[in-house]
Amino acid sequence: MSIIDQANGHELRLVPRVGATIHELVARTPLRTVMVVAILSRLFVFVVAVAANYVFGVNPTCNSFGCWSIDLPFFNLLSRWDSGFYADIALHGYGNQIVAKWEFFPMYPILMGIFGRLLAATSPLPLDLAVHVAGFALSNLFFLAAVYFLYRLSEGILRQTSLAFESALFLAIYPAGVFLSATYSESLFLVLTLSSLYYWYVKRMGKSGVLGFLAALTRPVGVILAVPYLYELLFNSVNRRSPRMYLPILGVLLGYLSFMAYSQLMTGTPFANFDAARLYWKVAPDPIAILTLARREIFDHPIIVPYLVLGVGGVLASLATARSQAEKAIGLYAICLIASYLPTPIISFPRYSITLVPMYWGLSKLSRWPLVRGLMYAIFLVLLAIGTGLFVNWYSFY
Repeated sequence: MSIIDQANGHELRLVPRVGATIHELVARTPLRTVMVVAILSRLFVFVVAVAANYVFGVNPTCNSFGCWSIDLPFFNLLSRWDSGFYADIALHGYGNQIVAKWEFFPMYPILMGIFGRLLAATSPLPLDLAVHVAGFALSNLFFLAAVYFLYRLSEGILRQTSLAFESALFLAIYPAGVFLSATYSESLFLVLTLSSLYYWYVKRMGKSGVLGFLAALTRPVGVILAVPYLYELLFNSVNRRSPRMYLPILGVLLGYLSFMAYSQLMTGTPFANFDAARLYWKVAPDPIAILTLARREIFDHPIIVPYLVLGVGGVLASLATARSQAEKAIGLYAICLIASYLPTPIISFPRYSITLVPMYWGLSKLSRWPLVRGLMYAIFLVLLAIGTGLFVNWYSFY
């Protein structure tokens, strides 16, 4: 079934019916294939995590910067670095003082807390461990949903099944994919972003707005999701006259302002997130300080370089070859995301690059030649193994 988008003059596929979706996942279709690859990629991450921890062990300087363990075999490997902050919020909330955990938005820890408490009530696990297990399970389920929605969104915007397949495949094996299985908010933020964009594209503005609201409650940069929605209204006078077209923008802004209001209520300032980022995470608006820190971190951690090339190069390739207003709008969103990441320590860019949706489109277009495609698959898997090994063993990859 399809409808005609009067504004852009092309066909749009409606949201698939449940029966049709199940058929595609069961039958031998590109969607089924990419979902199978996504599941296999998680098995790859888990095997590499266990093997790397067994062979290399944790960073010997661990005690100097406060490594910790949840004392739960396997699950502890995917609960590293920022995972502790999410678990702390899930268990205890934020509190009235501006401390480091105010840097993290609440949607993911809320879900961890809900499902962790259900797990603790129905199993022998104590609550503090149950929230970590819940976070792990949620991240992996959200990852699979993100692959599905990237395929759907790509199929509509790129209008080529082969490009949609390659885009979703590159997400499935993306080199920073350990964060999509770890107790981190990346999977949740990505699936909320992709699903909001998808429903916006197929003109289901109410759903897009609700999902945008949740995305803005998941990560501080979620507010930037309003950019493609504003871009469309700017260039489409017909849509500007329809009140429902403003729902995605309203949803995103309400989500972000809701956390600011909560921050004001708890700490006396709506900017607790900014204050925490500045005080505890080296986030600074000073360009000289940013460049100095970036230079030092790139030299200290050269693993960052391929992610910079993939992220920025993929987005630029998508923008340079964009044929539709929707692809240009989402490309602008990615550029704004990159700009928002500039004041933050560049060591986190591998993780941040996951959210650059048009990057996958640019990479899929660059991989049309079999030799290039095969080389990219190999590079992705090697980097995925390296990144996973670094993360689980408490080396600087966060």
